[in-house]
Amino acid sequence: MAGAFQSNAFQANAFQVVIPVTIGAAGPANLAVLGQPTGITLFNHLQMVQQFIGDQNQNRIDPQNLIQYVNRARRKVASQCQCLRIKSSVSGQIKSWTVTNGGHGYSAAPVCVIIPPDFPSGQPPLPNGAQAVATAVVNGGIVTGINNIYGGSGYFQPVMTITDPTGSGATVTPVMSFVMTLNRGQEVYNFADVDVSEFPGIASVYGVRSVSIIYSNYRYSLPMYSFSTYQSMIRQYPFQYQYVPTFCSQFGQGASGSLYVYPLPSQTYQMEWDMQCLPQDLTDDQSVEILQQPWLELPPYFAAHLAYAELQNFNASKYYLDLYNTMAREYSGEARIGRIVNPYGRY
Repeated sequence: MAGAFQSNAFQANAFQVVIPVTIGAAGPANLAVLGQPTGITLFNHLQMVQQFIGDQNQNRIDPQNLIQYVNRARRKVASQCQCLRIKSSVSGQIKSWTVTNGGHGYSAAPVCVIIPPDFPSGQPPLPNGAQAVATAVVNGGIVTGINNIYGGSGYFQPVMTITDPTGSGATVTPVMSFVMTLNRGQEVYNFADVDVSEFPGIASVYGVRSVSIIYSNYRYSLPMYSFSTYQSMIRQYPFQYQYVPTFCSQFGQGASGSLYVYPLPSQTYQMEWDMQCLPQDLTDDQSVEILQQPWLELPPYFAAHLAYAELQNFNASKYYLDLYNTMAREYSGEARIGRIVNPYGRY
């Protein structure tokens, strides 16, 4: 039929998602999400749905409609099964440097000394961080720019010192990759403000499970109250009282939600969110499928439910919806195995 879905994977007979991971000025890409891209493509999902509804020849339903149903199904799986979970970064890479004072009298090649990683993340592939490297651009004895050769990893507040036998006075400030922080005097933090671009395949945050703050080299989690309790009993001083936050509350639901903290922060603190997320839509066979097994099996069943609803075959639609719900419960139960907190009986 006209407008039929043409799959690159079908043409090449290779069902694989390739994600380039470039180590350059911004450092390594962060893939710290539940698992890695799976190699399952949009074509694989569509093929299964077409088998379920008996439409391998694409004569009954427009493939563009099926693509919408597959992506609706993937969002349904992510939210119902809560299987896409990420953690915000408390350190990152140096993306660039901004010259705030060019100084004077510099030779052609001053030495740029960057401190070692001040907050290694402990996460692979660079759990101990990596040293950043940069060089200075000098014109007429004045530092006019910084070449960010390698952005390193594990930085929170990097500092560069420019040393030279003749020049002095140059200062620079770093431009960092996204790091979740509490900011002085800021009470509200929107889910939509979280930069998820470092997590391939993730579209948005729709819920926060927990919030931790790093204060004086110590990580602690905030108690999270209902907003009614937070409004009536906690946030009593609008802006006069600033300290390290010790309470938080969620306001609003879904991707438009936000988090409130109190007391208002007295300075910048690192903040770590444990978040539930929704996947990006699959648009072609190069799109990243970030859903993991066993939940990766589920989208075609829910998509078939929607496809049969379009065909007005409500018995078949209900059959696939019931099958989806049964499998979703079973897979979630099987994946979340029971554990003993401490086999020795102590806390």
